[in-house]
This record gives sequence, structure tokens and C-alpha cells, in this order.
Amino acid sequence: MLNIYKGLPISYETSIDSIGDSEIQMRSNKHQIACLYYQGESYLQVEELPFIIRSQVMSLNLAKENAIFSNFEAVKNNIGSRGQIRVEPNEPLIVAIQFNGSASEILAPLADISAGGASVYFETYMFPARLSQPGTGLTMTISLPDSASQKLKKLTQKPSVENRKLSMPLRTNPHEGQDGNIVITARGMVIAVHPEFHLKRYRVSAKLFFKDLSRTVILQYISQRQSEIIQDLRVLSDELYSLKK
Repeated sequence: MLNIYKGLPISYETSIDSIGDSEIQMRSNKHQIACLYYQGESYLQVEELPFIIRSQVMSLNLAKENAIFSNFEAVKNNIGSRGQIRVEPNEPLIVAIQFNGSASEILAPLADISAGGASVYFETYMFPARLSQPGTGLTMTISLPDSASQKLKKLTQKPSVENRKLSMPLRTNPHEGQDGNIVITARGMVIAVHPEFHLKRYRVSAKLFFKDLSRTVILQYISQRQSEIIQDLRVLSDELYSLKK
């Protein structure tokens, strides 16, 4: 059973308790149950099937830690098979994108980020369809919050002269002013475009080529967000199970 919670795959082995005409009952894990409760769906992976099954949660039994699923549909088999961990930002982060062939930058909210790329959202009326084609080159500027830069400073604390050298690839965000954020600029290319019509937006994913110091910043941010997301899921799980007492 697989759920994607704030970018992180949450997955536990499960077993089928019973099968009905149009539903199945399955056992689950405490943290998976929390995902099912708050997301209302899950993905089922079976070795014998060449595809993943998306299912809707019909009911949950916290005491027995099982769930009843229905409305099954086959989906692409690449869900949850990410080679790198992606995380969603805790607060809105705006990135600047300049597509090859365009003289101006476009601002867009960050959807998620990994050590090898990032995704952004474009509202339907703002979506640059001509520029956002898979294979199109781009330059993306990402401004990460202070907490990430503070952790980086602890890792790279050296004499003042060397510190100045280390800070050269990082510049103050031209769009936000001197807010102490650490700003990374990387080249890359569009690899996928996914319409989300129910939300009136498009999700554009890009592969990015981070330099060594930039990659260190990204990895620190991902590690921090991963810890925060796991802790958040634990809190949600505890709150949910407190309701049955």
C-alpha cells in the first residue's frame, strides 16, 4: 500500500482480509491509516500485476487497523518509483524560471524539489504552453528559507576569507530583497508537464544540474523537510488514534 504524503512515499506491506463484489478489506499500519484518513485514497502494488491500482477509501476501522477500498482503476507504474526523495515546501516558495528562447523570467510557486530537479505550478491562465515543452532548456532560481542556510553555515564554517569564497555562488534573491535566504541558480530542462484541471493549474517538472555547493544546500533542505514531514505524519497519526479512546 502506497501513499505520497507531502512528496514522501509512505509504503507498508499489507494483506487482504476479505473480498466483496466491489470492494476489498485490507489491514494497514498506523501511519498508513493516517494517510488514508486524510487523503481518502491509496495506491496498491501487487507483484503479479503489471500496473498499480488506485483505490478510494470507503471506511476505516481504527481499532482493527483495517480499511475498506473500492472504485479501483489502473494507473501508470511509475508512481512511488522515484530514484530520489522529493519534498514539498512547508511554506510557499516562489522560483524564477527563464526558458531558453525567452528574454524574461516567469515566477511560479515551487511544488516539490529533489537533488536532481524540481516541479512548479502554473495556473491555467498563466501557463506558458509554447515554452513548457519537454526538452526545453531553462534556468531556475530557487530561494530557500533561512533554516537551510543556517545549517549550511555550520557545515562550512571556516576562516573569514574562505567563507567569502564559499558565499560567491550564492546571491541575494533579486525578487525578494535582502531577506537572508540562500539563493541557488541552476540550469536544466523540462522533462514532464501534467495538467491538473480540477485545480485549474499545470505541474511542470524539470531536471536540474546543481553545482556541488548548491547540491549541499538542497540536500540539507531535503533532509530537514523529510524530518519535518515524518514528524508531522506522526502527530497526525497520534491525533487520529486519540479519537478512538
